[in-house]
Amino acid sequence: MKHTLLMKRTILVASMALIPLILTGLTLAAPQVTEPMSSAEAQAQGLTQIAVGSAQDTLKACLGRIPQDASSGQLMLAKESCQQVETVRTINQQSLTF
Repeated sequence: MKHTLLMKRTILVASMALIPLILTGLTLAAPQVTEPMSSAEAQAQGLTQIAVGSAQDTLKACLGRIPQDASSGQLMLAKESCQQVETVRTINQQSLTF
């Protein structure tokens, strides 16, 4: 009886001691946030800071917002999303012409 109580307490204390080590390792392994692109850099690349999905948003600007380190699946979904937004935008602009 005393042996099982001692084992339970030992496991509890050991796990409580390991929690700060695990949490520190997880926070250090998190990806670092990169600096946002300045407006001068965006304009140099032909990109402008326009709200996503606005009437002035273009396919080129949407594709420019896709991160360079995106996986192939993320890249495919982002491109399809940009194309869908562009299609809806052009349909809306055409319906507004008189």
